[in-house]
Amino acid sequence: MQFIDSHAHLTDPAFDQDRDVLISQVLPAAQIVKSVEIGCAPEEWQPSLDLAQKYPTRIVPVLGVHPEYARKFTASHAEPFQKLLQDPRVAAVGEIGLDYTCLEEADKQTQQALFSQMISFADQARLPLVLHVRRQGEDYAPYDDTFALLKSQWKQHVSRPYTGVLHCFCARYEEAKKALDGGMLLGINGCFTYKKNEYIREAVKKVGADKIILETDCPYLSPQGKRGTRNDPSNIPLIAQFVADYLNIPVEELAAKTVEQTNKLYGLT
Repeated sequence: MQFIDSHAHLTDPAFDQDRDVLISQVLPAAQIVKSVEIGCAPEEWQPSLDLAQKYPTRIVPVLGVHPEYARKFTASHAEPFQKLLQDPRVAAVGEIGLDYTCLEEADKQTQQALFSQMISFADQARLPLVLHVRRQGEDYAPYDDTFALLKSQWKQHVSRPYTGVLHCFCARYEEAKKALDGGMLLGINGCFTYKKNEYIREAVKKVGADKIILETDCPYLSPQGKRGTRNDPSNIPLIAQFVADYLNIPVEELAAKTVEQTNKLYGLT
């Protein structure tokens, strides 16, 4: 049985003391065959590529700009970023999207303008999207605005079976269906295991194992039972077991499905 962590931040300073041991020893012991490294700010792009260079069979780079960092992306970044997307190792554009909980760092207009640019860059590179969409309480406006922008601007020039992933899925079935209708998958992580998040579990149960992939979003969002500690890709089996139990399927089946779907999304072998 093997697993893939489809969304991690191993270049984060939280891993500075044991990054190499984690990747070379801990992950293989936990049957994590690959970890997708998200470089989501300009200063993270090269470290993500360097980590993939150091561990070419284990680390898969994805590059983008998180909405929180929208003001960091200036006109001077556009051409270098597009060149980086031509690197065959880069598997997707992300994480990108809208997050209205960080309006002090980047207002709605700035986030939306950046998101539009990133959609265009992804289309030109024929790469899938890794979406970050975060709501405020019961306000699902970021999802509505995200799907509206995708509908009006995204040409979906993706050379893969899936067009992207709604990372860190923490919404209702209505949002899940819109993502699936757009050819996307749902990224399921520790949030699925939290006691208060029955609405997420209900949505995923309607969707089924054929439309999800597993992620940690480490060092954040450790699964239930490990909350308050640093998250890392070796927690994927715990998340998988929780999801499999809830969906009433063998964990081996879930592992196989999610690995296959992650490979198809990111063009991996």
